Amino acid sequence: MSSNQGVSLKTGGLVYFGWKSLRAETGIEQCSGAFELGVMDRWAGQAQPWQIKPGDSCELQIDGQTIITGFADLARPAITKMSHGIQVSGRDRTMDLIDCAAIFKTGQWKRAKLDRIARDIATPFGIEVVVAEGVNVGAAFDSFNIEEGERAFEAIDRAARMRAVLVTTDGTGRLILSTPSSKKTGTVLRLGDNVLDAWLELSWKERFSEIIIKGQGKGSATSFGSQVAHGRASIKDDAINRYRPLIVIAEQHGLSPSFAARAEWERNVRRGRGTRATVKVQGWTYPDSSSATGSTVWRPNMLVEVDLPYLGLHQDLLIAKCEFVLDDGGSTTMLHLAAPGAFQLLAGIKGTRLDQKIKGRNGVQNNRGARERARRKGMAGSSEATIDAETGLLLDGES
Repeated sequence: MSSNQGVSLKTGGLVYFGWKSLRAETGIEQCSGAFELGVMDRWAGQAQPWQIKPGDSCELQIDGQTIITGFADLARPAITKMSHGIQVSGRDRTMDLIDCAAIFKTGQWKRAKLDRIARDIATPFGIEVVVAEGVNVGAAFDSFNIEEGERAFEAIDRAARMRAVLVTTDGTGRLILSTPSSKKTGTVLRLGDNVLDAWLELSWKERFSEIIIKGQGKGSATSFGSQVAHGRASIKDDAINRYRPLIVIAEQHGLSPSFAARAEWERNVRRGRGTRATVKVQGWTYPDSSSATGSTVWRPNMLVEVDLPYLGLHQDLLIAKCEFVLDDGGSTTMLHLAAPGAFQLLAGIKGTRLDQKIKGRNGVQNNRGARERARRKGMAGSSEATIDAETGLLLDGES
């Protein structure tokens, strides 16, 4: 791999190549991408230390394509009798929205749309807010308030969830208001072709046999009192074959139809989150005839066709997260895949405990070691079995 087609970090007017290790991640479930870089070399003459400091602006490129634009969080120069080197970690520019308080005038908006609220909060940080093509940010809020002590990302994400919009970044330091994409990579993931390793995680931890939504209805001239006092709707998850009920209190007033939609959303999202595939591929790019170089670095929020019979997967799945790795084993990408329905938000949901578990603290995941925990040795299944990633049900070859 030539130096200009590997990993580079631009900072302080210089471009640093020759990194020996890389771990970087980007995803639609986090507001900011993150990276860790490292290099240790044996002494050779009077080598100069790399002048990378915390707080330096930086741009991480993989194969000449920008993956993360932000700042260095930590720099750790090291020296031994035989070698010298440095470790650097950093995040997208949107990291400041995750770490810092939301502050804007009185902290209240009247008749403001989501994109205006996001821009008002993000502008002091020098972060551009972009509404993705085709995304509807919804109606203006009658009133929206920053909660005391709330982080900037928390406030934006809360408003975005009320309008069924995802909050993510595109690697250029911008904040993107988006929805699950229908764009396809045009690549098929197959074992022995481009897949080195793959596993499926089927979890019932956050799934329930029946989900019951309760809440206060919204009164009117014809419906009031006891008619709207005890709103309720329920839905079953047929894959869960034992008694596991869940009661959820609705986030806003509504009538039975809205409670029913809330119950269906809760079930569908939990299904999608409970069925995840992880695929390890060689390299960091996939073939792309539309690219000038003939290849494109893997990106989240794109559909990819998966053909892995042993895991029962024959369908298009959404790339939720990409992990780029460089180590002694070479360059690889870990693709975290899920059914698109797992990311279809429902307007009016302020935030849920499930969402907090998924995103981690303030929108940045901490999945160190999760890949090994996700492996399921001796997983049952045959080449004829098919898993429906939307429902988590075994469709064929069921015993």
